Amino acid sequence: MFVLKAIAAVCLGFALFSALQAVGVHALQEYIKSVNANAGLPVMNTPVVTSFDADALKKILPKCGPIDTTEGQRLAVEGAARRIDLQIRNTQSYMPCRAASACGERPKRHH
Repeated sequence: MFVLKAIAAVCLGFALFSALQAVGVHALQEYIKSVNANAGLPVMNTPVVTSFDADALKKILPKCGPIDTTEGQRLAVEGAARRIDLQIRNTQSYMPCRAASACGERPKRHH
């Protein structure tokens, strides 16, 4: 049942997207055929933002203290140290043991 719903949702989305694209292409073709297409770019004298007061915006926004990143830094350093320790242990586990080689035994490998 879930698979059918998923397929139906994908098909519906594809159909809606195709319809929206067709309407957009039709509107673009109509604009190109119209007289306004040869008039050039429209002149926009009105600004998008009429008034913007940064000080008023600062008053609205909540005051936040500085973000403390010491915990993240500590965790990053500990993670790097752990990876280095694991690499050293893995390397040492593949090195032959002196006592084992003296006895003729194969060294143990840990994976």
